[in-house]
Amino acid sequence: MSNDQNNHANNPPMEENELLKRLRAIGSDLWGELPNVPAEPKPSAEKPARVVVKRPEIGIDNLWMTADETIDWTDALGHEYPADGLTSMRLWSFYHTQAEAVLSGDTKAYADVLKKANPLGELTPFAEGISMRPLNPGRVEAHFNCRAEYMQDNAKKYLSAMGIRIARDLLACLPVDEVGVIAVQGGKNVMEVTYRREMFLHRNFSFLDPVGLTGECGATFDL
Repeated sequence: MSNDQNNHANNPPMEENELLKRLRAIGSDLWGELPNVPAEPKPSAEKPARVVVKRPEIGIDNLWMTADETIDWTDALGHEYPADGLTSMRLWSFYHTQAEAVLSGDTKAYADVLKKANPLGELTPFAEGISMRPLNPGRVEAHFNCRAEYMQDNAKKYLSAMGIRIARDLLACLPVDEVGVIAVQGGKNVMEVTYRREMFLHRNFSFLDPVGLTGECGATFDL
């Protein structure tokens, strides 16, 4: 290689040097204008907070609107562990042992379930006493003694609210067709009614009139 060629390789022309400088400046400007990108947050080890939906406090004005969860006795028969993910293992084990007898209409098994599950326990503040018993494979009957303070303002609404809620809870607990409810005050039956399961189908309990529904079910009042 000649000296001229060596000089050309080691010393590029002025135009080439200027071009390289400009490209470096442009690159610097471009990178300098990029916004700072924050680092991605590390995944938190903490579990998301559970959302707890509280049930409204029950009273005479909404007593009939809610009810216990229905026990699926077919599931209880076929599964040794809670299929619904809600029932305690201890209670589910009891259901599992009773399921075959319950599904066959054994009234002794019905009585054992009522005693263990206590489906009307939440209603004790609204009555002096509540009792329940299976009469046959298709019918359960409940009695309650009225509380005087609830009979003063709107006795029919109180009695109907209690009757519907009792019936809903017992229909949810056992595979019966109907629930008879008898309300007693001062040794006298002030309401007698039979709620059939079919009367509760496709009902929006949040908007119905408890006295109206109880009347549809053939209630008799003696007030």
